[in-house]
Amino acid sequence: MRPNSLNLKPGLSGARWQLAVCDEALLRRLEEETGEPRLLLRCLINRGLSEATEIRRFLAPDFPAQLHSPRLLRDMELAVERLHRAVRERERVMIVTDFDVDGTTSSLILSHALRLIGGEGLISCYIPDRFTEGYGLSSPIVERAAEAGYRVMITADIGIKSHAEAQLARQLGIDLIICDHHLPEGADLPSGAYAVLCPKGGSGTDYPNKHLAACGVALKLADALLEGHRQRQAILDSFAKLTAIGTIADLVDLSTVENRAIVAHGLRRLSGPQQNHGLRALLEVSRVSSPLTTYDVGFKIGPRINAAGRIAHASTVLSLFNAQTTEEARRLAQQLDQLNSERQQIQAEMVNKLMASIDPERLDRVLVFGGPEREGYHRGVVGIVCSKIVEATGRPTLICSINDQGVAHGSARSIAGFHIVEALGSVSDLLLKYGGHPMAAGFALPAARLEEFGWRLNQYAAQVLSDEELGRKLTADAELVPEQVNLETARSLSRLEPHGIGNPVPLFLLSSLPVRAVNPVKEKHLRLYVGSGRQVIEAMWWNAAEYQGYLARGRVISLMGQIEITSWAGETYARLKVRDAAIE
Repeated sequence: MRPNSLNLKPGLSGARWQLAVCDEALLRRLEEETGEPRLLLRCLINRGLSEATEIRRFLAPDFPAQLHSPRLLRDMELAVERLHRAVRERERVMIVTDFDVDGTTSSLILSHALRLIGGEGLISCYIPDRFTEGYGLSSPIVERAAEAGYRVMITADIGIKSHAEAQLARQLGIDLIICDHHLPEGADLPSGAYAVLCPKGGSGTDYPNKHLAACGVALKLADALLEGHRQRQAILDSFAKLTAIGTIADLVDLSTVENRAIVAHGLRRLSGPQQNHGLRALLEVSRVSSPLTTYDVGFKIGPRINAAGRIAHASTVLSLFNAQTTEEARRLAQQLDQLNSERQQIQAEMVNKLMASIDPERLDRVLVFGGPEREGYHRGVVGIVCSKIVEATGRPTLICSINDQGVAHGSARSIAGFHIVEALGSVSDLLLKYGGHPMAAGFALPAARLEEFGWRLNQYAAQVLSDEELGRKLTADAELVPEQVNLETARSLSRLEPHGIGNPVPLFLLSSLPVRAVNPVKEKHLRLYVGSGRQVIEAMWWNAAEYQGYLARGRVISLMGQIEITSWAGETYARLKVRDAAIE
Protein backbone atom coordinates (compact mmCIF):
# COMPACT_ATOMS: atom_id res chain seq x y z
CA MET A 1 0.00 0.00 0.00
CA ARG A 2 1.30 3.47 -0.82
CA PRO A 3 2.24 5.44 2.30
CA ASN A 4 0.22 8.57 1.38
CA SER A 5 -3.05 8.38 3.27
CA LEU A 6 -5.61 10.37 5.20
CA ASN A 7 -6.05 9.57 8.89
CA LEU A 8 -9.62 8.92 10.01
CA LYS A 9 -11.25 8.23 13.37
CA PRO A 10 -10.52 4.83 14.93
CA GLY A 11 -12.97 1.95 14.68
CA LEU A 12 -14.72 -0.01 17.40
CA SER A 13 -11.90 -2.58 17.34
CA GLY A 14 -9.39 0.12 18.26
CA ALA A 15 -7.68 0.06 14.86
CA ARG A 16 -6.65 3.39 13.33
CA TRP A 17 -8.41 4.02 10.02
CA GLN A 18 -6.72 5.48 6.97
CA LEU A 19 -7.80 6.20 3.41
CA ALA A 20 -5.16 5.83 0.70
CA VAL A 21 -4.61 8.97 -1.37
CA CYS A 22 -4.39 8.26 -5.09
CA ASP A 23 -2.59 10.32 -7.73
CA GLU A 24 -5.61 11.41 -9.77
CA ALA A 25 -3.53 12.48 -12.79
CA LEU A 26 -1.86 9.06 -12.87
CA LEU A 27 -5.27 7.41 -12.52
CA ARG A 28 -6.64 9.33 -15.54
CA ARG A 29 -3.58 8.48 -17.63
CA LEU A 30 -3.78 4.77 -16.84
CA GLU A 31 -7.50 4.74 -17.51
CA GLU A 32 -6.85 6.16 -21.01
CA GLU A 33 -3.95 3.79 -21.68
CA THR A 34 -5.49 0.58 -20.39
CA GLY A 35 -9.26 1.04 -20.56
CA GLU A 36 -9.53 -0.69 -17.18
CA PRO A 37 -12.14 0.30 -14.53
CA ARG A 38 -11.14 3.21 -12.29
CA LEU A 39 -11.62 1.30 -9.05
CA LEU A 40 -9.41 -1.55 -10.23
CA LEU A 41 -6.74 0.92 -11.34
CA ARG A 42 -6.91 2.76 -8.03
CA CYS A 43 -6.16 -0.51 -6.23
CA LEU A 44 -3.27 -1.23 -8.59
CA ILE A 45 -1.77 2.22 -8.03
CA ASN A 46 -2.03 1.62 -4.27
CA ARG A 47 0.06 -1.52 -4.82
CA GLY A 48 2.83 0.49 -6.47
CA LEU A 49 2.03 0.01 -10.17
CA SER A 50 2.30 3.08 -12.37
CA GLU A 51 2.79 1.87 -15.95
CA ALA A 52 0.31 0.32 -18.37
CA THR A 53 2.70 -2.51 -19.27
CA GLU A 54 3.14 -3.40 -15.59
CA ILE A 55 -0.60 -3.48 -15.12
CA ARG A 56 -1.20 -5.73 -18.12
CA ARG A 57 1.38 -8.23 -16.84
CA PHE A 58 -0.01 -8.07 -13.31
CA LEU A 59 -3.56 -8.76 -14.43
CA ALA A 60 -2.60 -11.68 -16.70
CA PRO A 61 -0.41 -14.17 -14.76
CA ASP A 62 1.09 -16.58 -17.30
CA PHE A 63 2.89 -19.82 -16.41
CA PRO A 64 5.47 -20.55 -17.73
CA ALA A 65 5.81 -17.45 -19.97
CA GLN A 66 6.40 -15.10 -17.00
CA LEU A 67 8.98 -17.32 -15.33
CA HIS A 68 12.57 -16.12 -15.49
CA SER A 69 15.28 -18.39 -16.81
CA PRO A 70 16.73 -20.55 -14.02
CA ARG A 71 20.17 -19.90 -15.51
CA LEU A 72 19.96 -16.35 -14.14
CA LEU A 73 20.50 -17.71 -10.64
CA ARG A 74 24.16 -17.62 -9.64
CA ASP A 75 25.84 -21.06 -9.56
CA MET A 76 22.97 -22.76 -11.41
CA GLU A 77 25.31 -24.23 -14.03
CA LEU A 78 27.55 -25.64 -11.29
CA ALA A 79 24.62 -27.17 -9.43
CA VAL A 80 23.07 -28.76 -12.52
CA GLU A 81 26.35 -30.20 -13.75
CA ARG A 82 27.17 -31.65 -10.32
CA LEU A 83 23.78 -33.30 -9.88
CA HIS A 84 23.78 -34.81 -13.38
CA ARG A 85 27.26 -36.14 -12.63
CA ALA A 86 26.03 -37.62 -9.36
CA VAL A 87 23.28 -39.46 -11.23
CA ARG A 88 25.67 -40.70 -13.93
CA GLU A 89 28.23 -41.93 -11.41
CA ARG A 90 25.58 -43.33 -9.01
CA GLU A 91 26.59 -41.11 -6.10
CA ARG A 92 24.22 -40.79 -3.17
CA VAL A 93 22.50 -37.42 -2.66
CA MET A 94 20.99 -36.21 0.62
CA ILE A 95 18.36 -33.44 0.60
CA VAL A 96 18.11 -31.55 3.92
CA THR A 97 15.35 -28.98 4.42
CA ASP A 98 13.45 -26.97 6.98
CA PHE A 99 10.46 -28.56 8.72
CA ASP A 100 7.89 -25.96 7.54
CA VAL A 101 5.74 -25.92 4.39
CA ASP A 102 8.39 -24.15 2.32
CA GLY A 103 10.98 -26.72 3.35
CA THR A 104 8.83 -29.83 2.88
CA THR A 105 7.52 -28.75 -0.53
CA SER A 106 11.13 -28.00 -1.57
CA SER A 107 12.13 -31.51 -0.50
CA LEU A 108 9.36 -33.07 -2.58
CA ILE A 109 10.19 -31.00 -5.67
CA LEU A 110 13.92 -31.72 -5.53
CA SER A 111 13.62 -35.43 -4.75
CA HIS A 112 11.07 -36.04 -7.51
CA ALA A 113 13.09 -34.03 -10.05
CA LEU A 114 16.25 -36.01 -9.29
CA ARG A 115 14.43 -39.33 -9.60
CA LEU A 116 12.99 -38.23 -12.94
CA ILE A 117 16.50 -37.70 -14.35
CA GLY A 118 17.63 -41.14 -13.25
CA GLY A 119 18.38 -40.74 -9.57
CA GLU A 120 16.03 -43.47 -8.31
CA GLY A 121 17.67 -45.27 -5.39
CA LEU A 122 20.22 -42.50 -4.81
CA ILE A 123 18.08 -39.88 -3.07
CA SER A 124 17.42 -39.54 0.67
CA CYS A 125 15.42 -36.74 2.28
CA TYR A 126 16.27 -35.57 5.79
CA ILE A 127 14.32 -33.06 7.87
CA PRO A 128 15.80 -32.09 11.27
CA ASP A 129 13.62 -32.63 14.31
CA ARG A 130 12.44 -29.28 15.66
CA PHE A 131 12.68 -30.43 19.28
CA THR A 132 15.89 -32.47 19.37
CA GLU A 133 17.96 -30.87 16.58
CA GLY A 134 16.45 -27.44 16.06
CA TYR A 135 16.41 -25.34 12.91
CA GLY A 136 18.96 -25.53 10.14
CA LEU A 137 21.93 -27.52 8.92
CA SER A 138 24.09 -28.79 11.79
CA SER A 139 27.53 -30.34 11.99
CA PRO A 140 26.15 -33.70 13.23
CA ILE A 141 23.94 -33.94 10.12
CA VAL A 142 26.94 -33.32 7.87
CA GLU A 143 29.07 -35.81 9.79
CA ARG A 144 26.44 -38.56 9.64
CA ALA A 145 25.97 -37.96 5.92
CA ALA A 146 29.71 -38.35 5.31
CA GLU A 147 29.84 -41.53 7.40
CA ALA A 148 26.94 -42.96 5.37
CA GLY A 149 28.77 -42.31 2.10
CA TYR A 150 26.88 -39.32 0.72
CA ARG A 151 28.91 -37.31 -1.79
CA VAL A 152 26.36 -34.55 -2.51
CA MET A 153 24.05 -32.66 -0.17
CA ILE A 154 21.33 -30.18 -1.15
CA THR A 155 19.75 -27.88 1.41
CA ALA A 156 16.52 -25.99 0.87
CA ASP A 157 15.13 -23.17 3.02
CA ILE A 158 18.22 -23.55 5.23
CA GLY A 159 21.99 -23.31 4.78
CA ILE A 160 22.62 -19.74 3.67
CA LYS A 161 24.16 -18.88 7.07
CA SER A 162 25.78 -22.29 7.66
CA HIS A 163 29.38 -21.18 7.13
CA ALA A 164 31.01 -23.66 9.51
CA GLU A 165 28.87 -26.55 8.26
CA ALA A 166 29.71 -25.72 4.63
CA GLN A 167 33.42 -25.82 5.45
CA LEU A 168 32.94 -29.11 7.29
CA ALA A 169 31.11 -30.60 4.31
CA ARG A 170 34.00 -29.66 2.03
CA GLN A 171 36.55 -31.18 4.43
CA LEU A 172 34.54 -34.43 4.58
CA GLY A 173 34.26 -34.72 0.80
CA ILE A 174 30.63 -33.62 0.43
CA ASP A 175 29.69 -31.13 -2.28
CA LEU A 176 27.08 -28.86 -0.70
CA ILE A 177 24.45 -27.16 -2.89
CA ILE A 178 22.41 -24.54 -1.01
CA CYS A 179 18.91 -23.49 -2.17
CA ASP A 180 17.78 -20.69 0.13
CA HIS A 181 16.24 -17.23 0.22
CA HIS A 182 17.16 -15.94 3.67
CA LEU A 183 20.40 -14.08 2.94
CA PRO A 184 20.52 -10.88 5.05
CA GLU A 185 21.51 -7.64 3.33
CA GLY A 186 25.28 -7.43 3.01
CA ALA A 187 25.95 -10.92 4.38
CA ASP A 188 28.54 -13.23 2.85
CA LEU A 189 27.73 -16.56 1.24
CA PRO A 190 29.14 -19.76 2.79
CA SER A 191 32.54 -20.10 1.10
CA GLY A 192 32.69 -23.84 1.65
CA ALA A 193 29.59 -24.54 -0.44
CA TYR A 194 29.97 -26.06 -3.90
CA ALA A 195 27.08 -23.93 -5.23
CA VAL A 196 24.68 -21.40 -3.71
CA LEU A 197 21.31 -20.76 -5.37
CA CYS A 198 19.76 -17.66 -3.83
CA PRO A 199 17.73 -14.94 -5.59
CA LYS A 200 19.25 -12.12 -3.57
CA GLY A 201 22.64 -11.04 -2.36
CA GLY A 202 26.13 -12.01 -3.39
CA SER A 203 28.14 -11.04 -6.44
CA GLY A 204 26.88 -12.40 -9.71
CA THR A 205 23.24 -12.45 -8.65
CA ASP A 206 21.18 -11.09 -11.52
CA TYR A 207 17.93 -12.85 -10.78
CA PRO A 208 15.05 -10.38 -11.33
CA ASN A 209 12.71 -11.79 -8.67
CA LYS A 210 14.29 -11.26 -5.25
CA HIS A 211 11.23 -12.68 -3.49
CA LEU A 212 11.28 -16.34 -4.49
CA ALA A 213 10.40 -18.74 -1.71
CA ALA A 214 12.82 -21.62 -1.18
CA CYS A 215 10.38 -23.89 -3.00
CA GLY A 216 10.58 -21.38 -5.86
CA VAL A 217 14.36 -21.83 -5.90
CA ALA A 218 13.80 -25.60 -5.86
CA LEU A 219 11.45 -25.22 -8.84
CA LYS A 220 14.18 -23.31 -10.68
CA LEU A 221 16.71 -26.06 -10.02
CA ALA A 222 14.19 -28.69 -11.14
CA ASP A 223 13.48 -26.69 -14.30
CA ALA A 224 17.18 -26.57 -15.18
CA LEU A 225 17.72 -30.26 -14.33
CA LEU A 226 14.83 -31.30 -16.57
CA GLU A 227 16.09 -29.41 -19.63
CA GLY A 228 15.60 -31.71 -22.60
CA HIS A 229 13.21 -34.04 -20.76
CA ARG A 230 10.29 -34.96 -23.02
CA GLN A 231 7.74 -34.35 -20.25
CA ARG A 232 9.40 -31.27 -18.82
CA GLN A 233 6.38 -28.95 -19.05
CA ALA A 234 3.93 -31.46 -17.62
CA ILE A 235 6.30 -32.09 -14.71
CA LEU A 236 6.72 -28.36 -14.05
CA ASP A 237 2.93 -27.98 -14.15
CA SER A 238 2.73 -30.55 -11.38
CA PHE A 239 5.55 -28.96 -9.37
CA ALA A 240 3.73 -25.61 -9.61
CA LYS A 241 1.10 -26.99 -7.23
CA LEU A 242 3.68 -27.67 -4.53
CA THR A 243 5.43 -24.37 -5.22
CA ALA A 244 2.17 -22.45 -4.89
CA ILE A 245 1.47 -24.11 -1.53
CA GLY A 246 4.96 -23.35 -0.20
CA THR A 247 4.99 -19.80 -1.56
CA ILE A 248 1.65 -18.87 -0.01
CA ALA A 249 2.40 -20.55 3.31
CA ASP A 250 5.81 -18.85 3.61
CA LEU A 251 4.24 -15.40 3.23
CA VAL A 252 6.53 -14.20 0.46
CA ASP A 253 5.68 -11.25 -1.77
CA LEU A 254 2.81 -11.97 -4.17
CA SER A 255 3.09 -8.68 -6.03
CA THR A 256 5.98 -9.91 -8.19
CA VAL A 257 5.02 -11.09 -11.67
CA GLU A 258 6.81 -14.45 -11.37
CA ASN A 259 5.36 -15.34 -7.97
CA ARG A 260 1.89 -14.39 -9.21
CA ALA A 261 2.33 -16.63 -12.27
CA ILE A 262 3.47 -19.57 -10.14
CA VAL A 263 0.72 -19.21 -7.55
CA ALA A 264 -2.10 -18.52 -10.03
CA HIS A 265 -1.16 -21.56 -12.11
CA GLY A 266 -0.63 -23.73 -9.04
CA LEU A 267 -4.07 -22.82 -7.69
CA ARG A 268 -5.69 -23.65 -11.03
CA ARG A 269 -3.97 -27.04 -11.03
CA LEU A 270 -4.94 -27.67 -7.40
CA SER A 271 -8.55 -26.91 -8.29
CA GLY A 272 -8.69 -29.82 -10.74
CA PRO A 273 -8.50 -33.61 -10.29
CA GLN A 274 -5.38 -34.90 -8.52
CA GLN A 275 -3.41 -38.01 -9.43
CA ASN A 276 -1.17 -37.94 -6.36
CA HIS A 277 -2.84 -39.98 -3.60
CA GLY A 278 -1.40 -37.81 -0.85
CA LEU A 279 -2.38 -34.47 -2.34
CA ARG A 280 -5.89 -35.74 -3.03
CA ALA A 281 -6.26 -36.96 0.56
CA LEU A 282 -4.88 -33.67 1.93
CA LEU A 283 -7.39 -31.64 -0.07
CA GLU A 284 -10.20 -33.89 1.16
CA VAL A 285 -9.26 -33.62 4.83
CA SER A 286 -8.76 -29.85 4.48
CA ARG A 287 -12.36 -29.55 3.25
CA VAL A 288 -11.62 -27.15 0.43
CA SER A 289 -13.79 -26.66 -2.63
CA SER A 290 -12.95 -25.62 -6.18
CA PRO A 291 -11.71 -23.12 -7.21
CA LEU A 292 -9.03 -22.94 -4.54
CA THR A 293 -7.82 -19.57 -3.28
CA THR A 294 -4.80 -18.34 -1.37
CA TYR A 295 -7.06 -18.35 1.71
CA ASP A 296 -7.63 -22.10 1.30
CA VAL A 297 -3.90 -22.74 1.13
CA GLY A 298 -2.93 -20.28 3.86
CA PHE A 299 -5.58 -21.25 6.41
CA LYS A 300 -6.55 -24.84 5.59
CA ILE A 301 -3.89 -26.73 3.63
CA GLY A 302 -0.71 -25.03 4.87
CA PRO A 303 -1.51 -25.37 8.60
CA ARG A 304 -2.07 -29.12 8.24
CA ILE A 305 1.29 -29.55 6.53
CA ASN A 306 2.98 -27.34 9.12
CA ALA A 307 1.34 -29.20 12.01
CA ALA A 308 3.60 -32.22 11.49
CA GLY A 309 6.79 -30.25 12.12
CA ARG A 310 5.21 -28.21 14.91
CA ILE A 311 3.81 -31.07 17.00
CA ALA A 312 5.58 -34.26 15.80
CA HIS A 313 7.93 -34.69 12.81
CA ALA A 314 7.66 -33.25 9.31
CA SER A 315 8.65 -36.56 7.69
CA THR A 316 4.93 -37.44 7.81
CA VAL A 317 4.39 -34.88 5.05
CA LEU A 318 6.91 -36.58 2.78
CA SER A 319 5.32 -39.96 3.51
CA LEU A 320 1.91 -38.55 2.63
CA PHE A 321 2.97 -37.24 -0.78
CA ASN A 322 4.84 -40.47 -1.52
CA ALA A 323 1.93 -42.71 -0.47
CA GLN A 324 1.30 -45.54 -2.92
CA THR A 325 -2.37 -46.17 -2.13
CA THR A 326 -5.48 -44.15 -1.35
CA GLU A 327 -5.84 -45.93 1.99
CA GLU A 328 -2.30 -45.10 3.09
CA ALA A 329 -2.73 -41.47 1.99
CA ARG A 330 -6.00 -41.05 3.87
CA ARG A 331 -4.48 -42.51 7.03
CA LEU A 332 -1.56 -40.06 6.88
CA ALA A 333 -3.80 -37.11 5.99
CA GLN A 334 -5.94 -37.91 9.03
CA GLN A 335 -2.80 -37.89 11.15
CA LEU A 336 -1.98 -34.38 9.90
CA ASP A 337 -5.56 -33.28 10.55
CA GLN A 338 -5.38 -34.58 14.12
CA LEU A 339 -2.01 -32.91 14.69
CA ASN A 340 -3.48 -29.66 13.40
CA SER A 341 -6.39 -29.90 15.85
CA GLU A 342 -3.91 -30.48 18.64
CA ARG A 343 -1.88 -27.49 17.46
CA GLN A 344 -5.01 -25.29 17.45
CA GLN A 345 -5.80 -26.21 21.06
CA ILE A 346 -2.26 -25.53 22.27
CA GLN A 347 -2.19 -22.27 20.32
CA ALA A 348 -5.52 -21.04 21.71
CA GLU A 349 -4.42 -21.69 25.29
CA MET A 350 -1.15 -19.82 24.81
CA VAL A 351 -2.80 -16.87 23.06
CA ASN A 352 -5.36 -16.51 25.85
CA LYS A 353 -2.64 -16.75 28.51
CA LEU A 354 -0.40 -14.13 26.94
CA MET A 355 -3.19 -11.72 25.97
CA ALA A 356 -4.44 -11.83 29.57
CA SER A 357 -0.96 -10.79 30.74
CA ILE A 358 -0.85 -7.68 28.54
CA ASP A 359 -1.66 -4.30 30.07
CA PRO A 360 -3.00 -2.19 27.17
CA GLU A 361 -2.05 1.00 29.04
CA ARG A 362 1.62 -0.05 29.37
CA LEU A 363 2.58 -1.70 26.11
CA ASP A 364 6.23 -1.90 25.16
CA ARG A 365 7.19 -1.07 21.60
CA VAL A 366 8.32 -4.66 21.16
CA LEU A 367 6.57 -7.42 23.10
CA VAL A 368 8.83 -10.19 24.40
CA PHE A 369 7.49 -13.25 26.21
CA GLY A 370 9.17 -16.39 27.47
CA GLY A 371 8.45 -19.36 29.65
CA PRO A 372 9.28 -23.02 30.22
CA GLU A 373 8.08 -25.42 27.55
CA ARG A 374 6.62 -27.67 30.25
CA GLU A 375 4.37 -24.76 31.32
CA GLY A 376 2.71 -24.43 27.94
CA TYR A 377 5.25 -22.42 25.93
CA HIS A 378 5.25 -25.00 23.16
CA ARG A 379 8.17 -24.49 20.79
CA GLY A 380 6.14 -25.67 17.80
CA VAL A 381 3.45 -23.00 18.04
CA VAL A 382 5.21 -19.88 19.33
CA GLY A 383 5.46 -18.50 15.79
CA ILE A 384 1.72 -18.69 15.17
CA VAL A 385 0.99 -17.23 18.59
CA CYS A 386 3.33 -14.33 17.73
CA SER A 387 1.24 -13.65 14.63
CA LYS A 388 -1.98 -13.61 16.67
CA ILE A 389 -0.56 -11.13 19.17
CA VAL A 390 0.83 -8.88 16.41
CA GLU A 391 -2.63 -8.94 14.83
CA ALA A 392 -4.23 -7.93 18.14
CA THR A 393 -1.71 -5.30 19.25
CA GLY A 394 0.05 -4.01 16.14
CA ARG A 395 3.42 -4.48 17.80
CA PRO A 396 6.42 -6.68 16.95
CA THR A 397 6.21 -9.79 19.10
CA LEU A 398 8.80 -12.38 20.14
CA ILE A 399 8.00 -15.51 22.15
CA CYS A 400 10.51 -17.96 23.62
CA SER A 401 10.14 -21.54 24.76
CA ILE A 402 12.72 -22.41 27.42
CA ASN A 403 13.98 -25.98 27.56
CA ASP A 404 15.43 -27.89 30.52
CA GLN A 405 18.97 -26.95 29.44
CA GLY A 406 18.25 -23.25 29.92
CA VAL A 407 18.11 -22.36 26.23
CA ALA A 408 15.30 -20.11 24.98
CA HIS A 409 14.18 -21.03 21.46
CA GLY A 410 12.11 -18.18 20.01
CA SER A 411 10.06 -17.01 17.07
CA ALA A 412 9.41 -13.43 16.04
CA ARG A 413 6.78 -11.69 13.91
CA SER A 414 6.97 -8.03 13.00
CA ILE A 415 5.08 -5.08 11.52
CA ALA A 416 5.76 -2.87 8.49
CA GLY A 417 8.72 -0.58 9.14
CA PHE A 418 10.50 -2.87 11.62
CA HIS A 419 12.94 -5.31 9.99
CA ILE A 420 13.00 -8.07 12.58
CA VAL A 421 16.25 -9.68 11.37
CA GLU A 422 18.03 -6.32 11.59
CA ALA A 423 16.54 -5.87 15.05
CA LEU A 424 17.91 -9.25 16.11
CA GLY A 425 21.23 -8.26 14.56
CA SER A 426 21.37 -5.31 16.97
CA VAL A 427 21.47 -7.78 19.88
CA SER A 428 23.37 -10.57 18.11
CA ASP A 429 25.95 -10.74 20.90
CA LEU A 430 23.21 -12.23 23.10
CA LEU A 431 22.08 -14.81 20.57
CA LEU A 432 23.23 -18.35 19.90
CA LYS A 433 21.74 -18.16 16.38
CA TYR A 434 19.12 -16.26 14.43
CA GLY A 435 17.76 -15.79 10.92
CA GLY A 436 14.65 -15.21 8.84
CA HIS A 437 12.79 -12.55 6.85
CA PRO A 438 12.04 -8.85 7.52
CA MET A 439 8.65 -9.87 8.97
CA ALA A 440 9.42 -13.24 10.59
CA ALA A 441 12.43 -14.85 12.22
CA GLY A 442 13.67 -17.55 14.55
CA PHE A 443 16.40 -17.29 17.18
CA ALA A 444 17.89 -18.87 20.29
CA LEU A 445 19.63 -17.43 23.34
CA PRO A 446 20.49 -18.38 26.93
CA ALA A 447 17.32 -18.02 28.99
CA ALA A 448 19.29 -16.06 31.61
CA ARG A 449 19.73 -13.24 29.06
CA LEU A 450 16.03 -12.99 28.16
CA GLU A 451 15.26 -9.91 30.25
CA GLU A 452 18.28 -8.04 28.84
CA PHE A 453 17.27 -9.20 25.36
CA GLY A 454 13.81 -7.63 25.69
CA TRP A 455 15.16 -4.39 27.16
CA ARG A 456 17.75 -3.92 24.43
CA LEU A 457 15.30 -4.71 21.66
CA ASN A 458 13.02 -1.99 22.99
CA GLN A 459 15.93 0.45 23.16
CA TYR A 460 16.63 -0.32 19.50
CA ALA A 461 12.95 0.01 18.59
CA ALA A 462 12.77 3.42 20.25
CA GLN A 463 15.31 4.64 17.69
CA VAL A 464 13.79 3.16 14.53
CA LEU A 465 10.06 2.76 15.19
CA SER A 466 7.78 5.80 15.51
CA ASP A 467 4.53 5.96 17.48
CA GLU A 468 2.68 6.33 14.18
CA GLU A 469 3.94 2.93 13.04
CA LEU A 470 2.69 1.16 16.15
CA GLY A 471 -0.78 -0.23 16.68
CA ARG A 472 -3.32 -1.80 14.37
CA LYS A 473 -4.12 0.10 11.17
CA LEU A 474 -6.69 -0.43 8.45
CA THR A 475 -6.03 1.43 5.19
CA ALA A 476 -8.84 1.60 2.65
CA ASP A 477 -8.01 1.53 -1.05
CA ALA A 478 -10.97 3.80 -1.82
CA GLU A 479 -14.26 5.10 -0.49
CA LEU A 480 -17.37 3.50 -1.98
CA VAL A 481 -21.10 4.03 -1.89
CA PRO A 482 -23.45 1.09 -1.23
CA GLU A 483 -24.51 0.67 -4.87
CA GLN A 484 -20.90 -0.18 -5.76
CA VAL A 485 -21.09 -3.31 -3.61
CA ASN A 486 -22.29 -5.52 -6.45
CA LEU A 487 -21.28 -8.54 -8.53
CA GLU A 488 -19.78 -6.44 -11.29
CA THR A 489 -17.40 -4.75 -8.85
CA ALA A 490 -16.56 -8.02 -7.12
CA ARG A 491 -15.78 -9.79 -10.39
CA SER A 492 -13.66 -6.90 -11.60
CA LEU A 493 -11.64 -6.88 -8.37
CA SER A 494 -11.16 -10.66 -8.55
CA ARG A 495 -8.65 -10.00 -11.33
CA LEU A 496 -6.25 -8.81 -8.61
CA GLU A 497 -5.97 -12.37 -7.29
CA PRO A 498 -3.96 -14.21 -6.07
CA HIS A 499 -3.77 -12.17 -2.88
CA GLY A 500 -1.10 -12.23 -0.20
CA ILE A 501 1.85 -10.23 1.09
CA GLY A 502 2.41 -7.23 -1.21
CA ASN A 503 -1.04 -7.66 -2.75
CA PRO A 504 -3.67 -7.70 0.01
CA VAL A 505 -7.38 -8.13 -0.61
CA PRO A 506 -8.74 -4.62 -1.38
CA LEU A 507 -10.28 -2.87 1.59
CA PHE A 508 -12.94 -0.16 1.22
CA LEU A 509 -14.52 2.56 3.32
CA LEU A 510 -18.29 3.12 3.30
CA SER A 511 -19.33 6.20 5.27
CA SER A 512 -22.50 7.38 7.00
CA LEU A 513 -24.68 4.31 6.53
CA PRO A 514 -27.98 4.01 8.46
CA VAL A 515 -28.29 0.64 10.21
CA ARG A 516 -31.46 -1.14 9.03
CA ALA A 517 -31.03 -4.41 10.95
CA VAL A 518 -28.53 -6.25 13.13
CA ASN A 519 -28.99 -10.02 13.24
CA PRO A 520 -26.76 -12.25 15.41
CA VAL A 521 -25.54 -15.45 13.74
CA LYS A 522 -24.68 -18.49 15.92
CA GLU A 523 -24.13 -16.15 18.88
CA LYS A 524 -20.70 -15.22 17.48
CA HIS A 525 -21.20 -13.23 14.28
CA LEU A 526 -23.29 -10.29 13.08
CA ARG A 527 -25.23 -9.90 9.84
CA LEU A 528 -25.94 -6.22 9.18
CA TYR A 529 -28.23 -4.56 6.67
CA VAL A 530 -27.10 -0.99 6.06
CA GLY A 531 -27.96 1.84 3.69
CA SER A 532 -31.10 3.68 2.71
CA GLY A 533 -33.84 3.42 0.10
CA ARG A 534 -33.00 0.84 -2.53
CA GLN A 535 -29.33 0.93 -1.65
CA VAL A 536 -29.46 -1.46 1.28
CA ILE A 537 -26.62 -3.97 1.32
CA GLU A 538 -25.78 -7.01 3.42
CA ALA A 539 -22.62 -6.85 5.53
CA MET A 540 -21.23 -9.84 7.42
CA TRP A 541 -19.03 -9.24 10.45
CA TRP A 542 -17.44 -12.45 11.73
CA ASN A 543 -16.66 -12.93 15.44
CA ALA A 544 -18.11 -9.53 16.28
CA ALA A 545 -21.00 -10.35 18.63
CA GLU A 546 -19.38 -8.12 21.30
CA TYR A 547 -20.18 -5.06 19.19
CA GLN A 548 -23.89 -5.77 18.77
CA GLY A 549 -24.88 -3.22 21.42
CA TYR A 550 -23.13 -0.41 19.49
CA LEU A 551 -24.97 -1.13 16.25
CA ALA A 552 -28.62 -0.59 17.10
CA ARG A 553 -31.19 -0.05 14.35
CA GLY A 554 -31.30 3.57 13.15
CA ARG A 555 -27.75 4.32 14.13
CA VAL A 556 -25.43 5.82 11.50
CA ILE A 557 -22.11 4.00 11.09
CA SER A 558 -19.12 3.77 8.80
CA LEU A 559 -17.65 0.44 7.74
CA MET A 560 -14.28 -0.87 6.60
CA GLY A 561 -14.70 -4.02 4.58
CA GLN A 562 -13.98 -6.23 1.59
CA ILE A 563 -16.39 -7.06 -1.21
CA GLU A 564 -17.02 -10.79 -1.55
CA ILE A 565 -19.25 -13.04 -3.62
CA THR A 566 -21.54 -15.41 -1.76
CA SER A 567 -24.47 -17.70 -2.53
CA TRP A 568 -27.65 -18.49 -0.62
CA ALA A 569 -30.77 -20.39 -1.63
CA GLY A 570 -29.58 -20.62 -5.22
CA GLU A 571 -28.85 -16.88 -5.51
CA THR A 572 -25.35 -15.48 -6.03
CA TYR A 573 -24.75 -11.92 -4.86
CA ALA A 574 -22.11 -9.54 -3.47
CA ARG A 575 -21.87 -8.48 0.14
CA LEU A 576 -19.45 -6.64 2.41
CA LYS A 577 -17.15 -8.64 4.66
CA VAL A 578 -16.70 -6.20 7.56
CA ARG A 579 -13.29 -5.67 9.12
CA ASP A 580 -14.30 -2.84 11.47
CA ALA A 581 -17.04 -0.30 12.17
CA ALA A 582 -17.14 3.24 13.55
CA ILE A 583 -20.06 5.07 15.12
CA GLU A 584 -20.85 8.44 13.52
